[in-house]
Amino acid sequence: MREIDQCLDIDSRRATVRSGEAAIGNLIADAMRNATGADVAITNGGGIRGDTKYPRGAKLTRKDILTELPFGNKTVTIAMIGADIIEALEHGFAQAETISPRFPQVSGLSVTVDLDKATGHRVTSVTIDGAPLDPAEEYVLATNDFLARGGDGYDVLADGEQQISAADGTLMASQVIDYIAAKGSVTPKVEGRIVME
Repeated sequence: MREIDQCLDIDSRRATVRSGEAAIGNLIADAMRNATGADVAITNGGGIRGDTKYPRGAKLTRKDILTELPFGNKTVTIAMIGADIIEALEHGFAQAETISPRFPQVSGLSVTVDLDKATGHRVTSVTIDGAPLDPAEEYVLATNDFLARGGDGYDVLADGEQQISAADGTLMASQVIDYIAAKGSVTPKVEGRIVME
């Protein structure tokens, strides 16, 4: 595996991955989506456990990735309508002020969240590939097998129709390693996927 070419600091500390968009969360979610061909990906910040701020110019190795993703989670895909994806995001942001492990790291979508609104009404917009998410349209979501079982309270994911199950899925860590190897180098960064107002 070639190492990550870093232009910016990559921060996997607990407060970072559980309270806002994080470069390492983007990298992991992108790898999951790329490996499965899903439309979007959601993983929980609480599953990222390295608790490290890698200095500028540092190289992320296989060992680092396995430290960041220590639980052996696999990536599954679920067919879901847009309204259910919104419900999952609402759940993810319900405790955003408390550094909650359920905080979502995402790929394939951009979401705006108003933290002044009541829980369940915080997501004000979601776009996929620049177009508004259609609540009635079916999308394929990549997520980890823990969330797919309803872990961290993501019950809506447990109700979805799995296309790739945990039994058939691949380790998230392996997908990240393969993603970096295929790209040659990557420069993950915070890019406005999650905007909290």
